[in-house]
Amino acid sequence: MLTHEIRNQLLVDELQLGNRLNQDIQTSDHADFALLLAMLSHDVTDNPEFSSSESKLKEEDLRRKFNLLPEQKKYAETSDFDRAQAITEQFANYGMTQVFLSECLRAEPLVPFERTYSPEVFSELTPLKQEKLRRQMKGEALTYEKIHETGDGFDILDEINSSRLQSKISATV
Repeated sequence: MLTHEIRNQLLVDELQLGNRLNQDIQTSDHADFALLLAMLSHDVTDNPEFSSSESKLKEEDLRRKFNLLPEQKKYAETSDFDRAQAITEQFANYGMTQVFLSECLRAEPLVPFERTYSPEVFSELTPLKQEKLRRQMKGEALTYEKIHETGDGFDILDEINSSRLQSKISATV
């Protein structure tokens, strides 16, 4: 489960809605039902059942326990490009065996550079995905919490209700 801070701002799962979906079905309010479903997060890892925080902790413990090398880097740094030149020289002088051995000692990064999102692409993402990417770019890790059954904890539902009231008032005037 995502942190309480994110869950207050964005609709993540149907638990935040409480009985809203049931009420919309019973009152045949298909527009509100469709709106709420569209606002739910499409990322399955946001749901508490699929949270992977426990498996990451176990994996880190195993790395330490068996004295394994650190995890392979995802993105290259400037020193990795110098190392690539050295690996090329090793291949030319000593062959593929030397390259394989040096690769075992220190694996190459998975991607040569980190791709960033253009503003046009970023604006098309869902608000939850935008918030996740903002935190990821800042270097903040997303933390997950267990479900707390205290209220809906979702500010946007209040905004939807207030906009409904305003539209009803303007319709009567």
